[in-house]
Amino acid sequence: MDPVHELSGMLRARLRTDTAISAFVGNRIYDEPPSGTVTSPYISMGSYSATTDDADCIDGLEITFQIDCWSWAAADGGAEVRKIAGAIRKNLHDSDFSLTTNALASISHRITRFQREPDKAGEILSRAIITVTALVEAA
Repeated sequence: MDPVHELSGMLRARLRTDTAISAFVGNRIYDEPPSGTVTSPYISMGSYSATTDDADCIDGLEITFQIDCWSWAAADGGAEVRKIAGAIRKNLHDSDFSLTTNALASISHRITRFQREPDKAGEILSRAIITVTALVEAA
């Protein structure tokens, strides 16, 4: 199985089972949010990149991925996405979990950015952009 595909699925499953995260978003963790109106807050998986990182007969990949937290809450959207981002960081940074086909060597939080901006309807959108890097040994 492709390491990026397997890691993506494992990350969504891991975030869905975290009670601190689901307390905020329920089951609203998407690879891509459904079209139309989506209840906020929610989490969506952003872009991925994979860089070859071979070593001593190991087919290695450094996979960098983005996780986005979204809220349109008028009064506390910024606080809401900061709390969700903190729970995601705590869940993933230096965690120890297994992939089924490939081998996860390490996973670490790199940076979280926060931003607020008006959306197309003029409402304030609060967003956390979390970047995480994993080292994976491909099977």
